[in-house]
Amino acid sequence: MLRIIRSADYPTRPWKNGGGTTRDIAVSPPGASLDDFVWRLSLAQVDRDGPFSRFDNVDRTLVLLSGAMTLHQPGRRIDLVRHQPVAFEGERAIEATVAGGATLDFNVMTRRGRARHVVRRESFTKQVSLAAAAGRSVALFALADGLAVDSEQLHAYDTAIISASQVAVAASTGVVDALVIEIDDFHPNVL
Repeated sequence: MLRIIRSADYPTRPWKNGGGTTRDIAVSPPGASLDDFVWRLSLAQVDRDGPFSRFDNVDRTLVLLSGAMTLHQPGRRIDLVRHQPVAFEGERAIEATVAGGATLDFNVMTRRGRARHVVRRESFTKQVSLAAAAGRSVALFALADGLAVDSEQLHAYDTAIISASQVAVAASTGVVDALVIEIDDFHPNVL
């Protein structure tokens, strides 16, 4: 099954800690809250310095899309690099500082013991196949215009979710970057 989700259709909700807003891309099971999701994809705008929401027993990956952000945790400082995934545990005490205005970031969260994920940045030129076997979902998050999934054009920040199927992915011209997210759901729900 292929599901295309347009950036304009991502619903907005408050952060768990009330310090901002997030735009939900996809959540499993459908309709799950911030307390009972198995996996979740989202966009967040960060307008000011502050703590990250705490998510116990959740593994997270953050990808900076725009702006400048530094993560601070005990004994570690991470200067985020645009489009480069950074993974961490959701229960870690993390403070973020932003420089030069608001940032936008892409987030993946999986509940430990129920699901796991891997995020990679990939450059697409010629047509390739992406497949998702039973119990696995593959999400493709377009970082720019010009990517087609089974001939369906994606615009920047649109998402394609592939479940139990195979699709053709190609750049319409030149090179187009995207994030590829592989999610293993140990007890999958139908999207």
